[in-house]
Amino acid sequence: MKVIGGLSHIHGLSLALGFFDGIHIGHAVVIKNAVKCAQIMNTQSGVILFRKHPRETFTGKKCANILEFNEKLNMLNRLGVDYVFLLDFNEDFAKMTATDYLEKIILPYFQPVAITTGFNHTFGLGGEGSPALLKQYSEDFNFKYYQIPPITTKNTLISSTTIKNSIANSNFELARDLLGYGFYIKSPVIHGRKIGRTINFPTANLIYPEDVIKIERGVYFVIVSTNRKNYRGVMNYGLRPTVEKGEIIAVPEVHLLDFSGNLYGNIVKVSPVAKIRDERPFNSLNELKEQITKDCEFASNYQLGKPKHEKKTKLCPEQTKVPAPDFL
Repeated sequence: MKVIGGLSHIHGLSLALGFFDGIHIGHAVVIKNAVKCAQIMNTQSGVILFRKHPRETFTGKKCANILEFNEKLNMLNRLGVDYVFLLDFNEDFAKMTATDYLEKIILPYFQPVAITTGFNHTFGLGGEGSPALLKQYSEDFNFKYYQIPPITTKNTLISSTTIKNSIANSNFELARDLLGYGFYIKSPVIHGRKIGRTINFPTANLIYPEDVIKIERGVYFVIVSTNRKNYRGVMNYGLRPTVEKGEIIAVPEVHLLDFSGNLYGNIVKVSPVAKIRDERPFNSLNELKEQITKDCEFASNYQLGKPKHEKKTKLCPEQTKVPAPDFL
């Protein structure tokens, strides 16, 4: 996959358009449809990606993401995308009408042979651009347009908003069903105060990614991936009330079960599976140690299930099945 900063005249692409926050199952269908169409039409696929959500330009507030940006690029690569065009959504874009966006950006730079979007894709000033407009332009400018209809799993419409709400409320099972993979954060292991060692529960101190949606403060059963191995673990995400009074920033620290070694400097991937309890202060380190022992028992005995997804939609006429996300 080639990542291009800005616009470039690369004609004849099969484009997937959307913000693709999290690249959930619905996004994967849109992207894989564009990739498959490119293969069928003997051309290449492309995704136009804004570095930050357009909403930030209008509100001046940061939007929490489901994935870090580099993780999003990694997933696009695994989905088989040929080109990603990275754009900054600035005031010029904010003022651009839907027809201007098509006639000044999409058509002259890419001369697409196909465009795929979700059913609710909007673009242009005031969100006036719609699938209906893309359909009209496809007929006028001789390209194929594919609109992916709503996709549900377990009777729930797959959407980034629903996923974010699920993560914020510790419903990681639903988030997994809608994403097609477990929500996770990645972080280097940094040096902490090493207090966990004194109670025989050493922890890996992490940095919660700034732009990723925050989970509730509390204690979690997590799966930790490092050096191509997975470990069960217990993560505390919070203010560490027993150890430090008045800590302002919530921090994650993870105790890995059945692990020995040095993780300092390693990048670890942490996937919360279930919330064990709220964070709370303890009267002593011994009392804290007793509770962590119970938390570890919970994590050790937790029965992991495999999510099942319903994938029903229409894609290119040549296809009969929705391609399952293969980046899990």
